[in-house]
Amino acid sequence: MTVCKHSSDVLYIMSSEPDTKTRILDAALVCAAESRLTMAAVAAQAGLSRQAIYLHFPDRETLLAALVQRLEQPEDMVAAAPSARAAMAAMLARLAADYPKLRPVARLLADGDPWREARLTACRQIAERFRGEGALSRHLSLDTACDLLWSLTGPAVWEDLVMGRGWSAERYRSHVAYLAANAVTK
Repeated sequence: MTVCKHSSDVLYIMSSEPDTKTRILDAALVCAAESRLTMAAVAAQAGLSRQAIYLHFPDRETLLAALVQRLEQPEDMVAAAPSARAAMAAMLARLAADYPKLRPVARLLADGDPWREARLTACRQIAERFRGEGALSRHLSLDTACDLLWSLTGPAVWEDLVMGRGWSAERYRSHVAYLAANAVTK
């Protein structure tokens, strides 16, 4: 935190940009979870002025986009995994951890799935890895395998199992990873 003294002896305290952005995004996640994501609510939650919020995020849509980007994108973890099955498990572990945080934000977005394209990219990469490892079912095209993985990892499946049926995040991760991998492999 930087402290500046104005010439009229008024003391101003200014936080550094990354710290303020983090405070704003943390506050926005809380507000989204409480269905009150307005710039005024975020400012109050963060303990900042509305002007401070607007200095970092010119509008609500930009703030929503930053919230989605703050959560790790599903395709980011695929390349680091040692195998297609490990990539599937890693992606589902991340989704299990982040869907609860993402769900309130997703409700505020027009399409309801801010990771739609990122998940599709990750699922294609996983299907390609299964094919490269010689494990992809001979009955499935690459596109069909990708589509099946994409459907099984969608927010509706998480919501049905975790919210609707009371599954734990670990149960969701474990069983959906097993199901998804076995749905597309020999």
